[in-house]
Amino acid sequence: MAGTGMRSAIAAVALLAFMPTVVVAQAFDWSAQLGKSTSALQAALGQASRCASGGFTVPVRWINKDTTLSDNLFDPVDTPGPGFISIGGKPDPASDNDEERAFHSSKLTSIRCTIGREATVEAYAYEDRLVRIKLSFDRCDSRELREDKLFGNIMGSDKPLMVERCDGVDLKEKDFDTALYQSIKARNKYGYDREGSPGMLDFQWSGDMYGEYGQAERRVMWDVLCYRHSRDELSRMVPPDGMTYRCLIDVENADPSRWSATAMYEILRPGTIFDSVATRLTAMRLFVDMPAEHAAALAIRPELQTMVDGIKSNIAARVKDGDEKEDAVSNILGAGN
Repeated sequence: MAGTGMRSAIAAVALLAFMPTVVVAQAFDWSAQLGKSTSALQAALGQASRCASGGFTVPVRWINKDTTLSDNLFDPVDTPGPGFISIGGKPDPASDNDEERAFHSSKLTSIRCTIGREATVEAYAYEDRLVRIKLSFDRCDSRELREDKLFGNIMGSDKPLMVERCDGVDLKEKDFDTALYQSIKARNKYGYDREGSPGMLDFQWSGDMYGEYGQAERRVMWDVLCYRHSRDELSRMVPPDGMTYRCLIDVENADPSRWSATAMYEILRPGTIFDSVATRLTAMRLFVDMPAEHAAALAIRPELQTMVDGIKSNIAARVKDGDEKEDAVSNILGAGN
């Protein structure tokens, strides 16, 4: 009896050690975290996660005189034209390109958390209120902190530099995959992306939202795919040899402030007439507070506009200077007797 009791205790401890990842991935209310602080999200995830906070910058790479700003918080700089042009091996003076240039604001922050060996969370906040949360399912066979001696030596740090390593691929369907798939099927609002091998009756998702946030949703949907969120090692193994897959898309958009989307792999087992679903693997999930994200984009626009206007002024001065030099040369070479 003592042996039985010991085995039960060990089993209970093992179950508790495993539960946090499953609970977070399956039953955690991600939409409810929108509007909360990054520290509140980290506290809610608890011991199931490992988190690091950081900044959040907006790219300002290419500017010309026709550059405008949109309400896209993550990529608001809209520059029309064919792109950066080199004229005779020299940069075009009418445009300004800097791949490293970005807009920084202390009001924009981010947090990145890993959940066990299953997933990575990237969340973005304005004035410490979360406006977007993205989960990418890494499906590591193992994930652990290791010392990076090479980079640590380069940086000249006395303390060991620890980095997180995701090794191997686990393609087993987990409890959270099954539960999520069942809830999506029960809602019966899903569709499919064109990637993989969808059948003739696997219609594309088409429940688009209209009105004030319709354009924002269409923009966000470019990021709701299976393959785009697979790390290289994982994407090379999906689908397994001899099998195909399709990408299931599910969107809940009744409330723009709690907008969410899920992309799942359906790994297909070949059949005589129809293929059957052998395995369901969550690829990514996305949660967006669209009104708050839109408000954040408008809030940073004055500072961002000032930055863009400064670059435009430099472009105008550079073009004017070039024109004046060309005129001077022309006047000299075209002078009379």
